[in-house]
Amino acid sequence: MEYIKVAKVDDVIMHKKGTSACGVLHLTTHHLIFTSKLFSREFWFAYPTISAVFKNRGSALISKFKDHTECQDPLYYGKDIWLFWNIKIIGKDFTVFSLDFEEEHVAQDVYDSILKLTVLHEEQQLYAFIYTPNKAEACLNSWDIYDPLKEFHRQGLALNNDCPWRISRINENFTFCKTYPRLLVVPKSTSDTLITHSTKYRSQNRIPVLTYYHKKTHSSITRCAQPLPGLIQQRSIQDEKLVNEIFNCSLQSHSQIPETVKNIIVDARPTTNAMAQTALGGGTENMDNYNFSGTVNRMFLGIDNIHVMRDLLNNVVDHYLVDGDLNLPFDAHALNEGKSAQWLKYIKMLLSSTETLTKSILFNRSNVLIHCSDGWDRTTQVSSLIQICLDPHFRTFEGFMILIEKDWLSFGHRFAERTGHLNSEGSFHDNSTRMSISGAATNMTQGMDLNSSIFGFSNSTYASTNDKPDTSTGELADLHFSSHLHSSDFVNKVSKRLVTKKKASKFTSPVFQQFLDCVYQLHRQNPTKFEFNERFLRRLVYHLYSCQYGTFLFNSEMERLSHGAQQSTRSVWDYFRSRKGEFTNPCYKTLDISEDDWILPDLKNIKWWWQLFGKRDDEMNTAFSSSTERPCSAEENKRAGLKFPSLNLDIFGRR
Repeated sequence: MEYIKVAKVDDVIMHKKGTSACGVLHLTTHHLIFTSKLFSREFWFAYPTISAVFKNRGSALISKFKDHTECQDPLYYGKDIWLFWNIKIIGKDFTVFSLDFEEEHVAQDVYDSILKLTVLHEEQQLYAFIYTPNKAEACLNSWDIYDPLKEFHRQGLALNNDCPWRISRINENFTFCKTYPRLLVVPKSTSDTLITHSTKYRSQNRIPVLTYYHKKTHSSITRCAQPLPGLIQQRSIQDEKLVNEIFNCSLQSHSQIPETVKNIIVDARPTTNAMAQTALGGGTENMDNYNFSGTVNRMFLGIDNIHVMRDLLNNVVDHYLVDGDLNLPFDAHALNEGKSAQWLKYIKMLLSSTETLTKSILFNRSNVLIHCSDGWDRTTQVSSLIQICLDPHFRTFEGFMILIEKDWLSFGHRFAERTGHLNSEGSFHDNSTRMSISGAATNMTQGMDLNSSIFGFSNSTYASTNDKPDTSTGELADLHFSSHLHSSDFVNKVSKRLVTKKKASKFTSPVFQQFLDCVYQLHRQNPTKFEFNERFLRRLVYHLYSCQYGTFLFNSEMERLSHGAQQSTRSVWDYFRSRKGEFTNPCYKTLDISEDDWILPDLKNIKWWWQLFGKRDDEMNTAFSSSTERPCSAEENKRAGLKFPSLNLDIFGRR
């Protein structure tokens, strides 16, 4: 509470999705709340959901009335919109809204309070540690929704004397690998001693272990981190033995030995990136040592790293979503042709890789070993998407939750780093500080383009001298500067100049959201094959950032246990399970016994997830709707896979 300078402000004007309303602003310890008679319900916004905050001089409407015509909005009652003070908030969930204040000191108090309530120093300060569940949630305990032994038994592994796989408890105290789960499934033919020696050859000690067993083909999906051959191309006999035994487990499960099993080592990175890692001690597998009598192919997926994905999504926000408070139009064709369109390119790349690997397991009975650099970002995305395509259980309501618990949470996806829950002061930009009056006036009277010299803006909007502010007092320079503070171009430029120096911020990236975007594409293409609806995915993105629940607060299973997350916070699955009716897909159909239980992505039918971005379908997907080519259906893709089951995987050394 000591962070809150002002708890309640009357007569605040909110701009959200093109609607303006006057109401009351409340600041609590965990949410910003706005109430108005013009809104049917209260607007709640969690502080950890904040991506950026801009305090500007003038109303938010300045960017709408750039030609300086008089504002006709009745909420202002003839008041000059230049004399307001505005706080613009951009959310990590793509919510964008602005708040107009008549008094500067009130706007400053609100700004300072939001900053203090958002920029925290430890996870225990987050809302999850004080959240009180409602009665429906309190009756549940979803922390135990995932039981690894039960899940592997469901997949078809009894893990008894007749099974070629076994449970290793070598990591029970997390001394073996801090980012792996406590229980590891490894080949029975490998000892813990061999496994211990193999850790030195994989980044972060993340050795190859089983994450999924496909009962029908006896194929496995195993995951790990990159090997560490380095410049001297050192090798590990123990690691080679472990990988070979993993692939042999499939042969031991067959009653009849298949004619040929083509196993695949998948490196999710671009080829050049993987090779460049050798200079840093990393690298990729030397196939002279991992070919195992010609039974193994290597495949590079060409998926770029977390920094590229963060930059691409920031580009979408900066250029097309930043004016969402006023719902200003944007060029959909530019969205789908420029740099921002690369976001969809990578969605398609992930789904294309998923399609190829799914077919390889189904038709070639391939075992797949997947890694990227450290094995907790791209590895998890690809592994999870394959499992969704292969196994209808992971397309059910609770099965999908188990998949997240298994492949994302227990295998150490860096949720705390990727989401930036604690935020930093670099996310806050106070652009309203008045420039020196004498300096501004001097610069303007000398004909100097003040804004262009600093930010690269032009003075074209001030070509007319009618109704200009008084230049003798420097007012023109001040308001001219202020007008640009509301533009999307300015937000883009200033956010790049005020990059946070906080070390952890450079590791933020929308990796999990990108995965959910891929699931959205599969859901949209196969509307009867998923038990949950689109809103379920959208709310999952929201609660990824809201910090209302403890599920996504930490980087690993070890961190969740050491911080007492299960005792002190609620699982996010309590929220969804207590409201199952809201998130159930009415089109869902259980499988007929004669139906195939797998699905494949339709690569010609990839679109923007417009619901998540708070836009209309026709706003974001205009460029696609004009295409005359009919997209192939998932069923047509499936038949194509059945017709040509033999895949030449050597062609996937793509970059």
